[in-house]
Amino acid sequence: MRRTYQDDFARAARKAGLPAQFSPHSLLQYFATALARGIPITDVSQWLGHRSIEVTCRIYRHLMPSAWDRARAALDHAYLEAIAAGAS
Repeated sequence: MRRTYQDDFARAARKAGLPAQFSPHSLLQYFATALARGIPITDVSQWLGHRSIEVTCRIYRHLMPSAWDRARAALDHAYLEAIAAGAS
């Protein structure tokens, strides 16, 4: 009987206690969603095995936080720290 990578992956996933619906594609999506958490695209691109970050950007751009979102979060954080320091 010939085994495929799907068979090997399913066997490894079962051993790891992962749900039956877990697939290689879901693993790929898991790493890609790391973009939404602000992990550098260069790292995610390398993890996914893309030849360049352009490939990763083209496929997963919609998951990357915008510069505006990052700036707003940084300003919110600084504001909350200033309030906390003033309340001390």
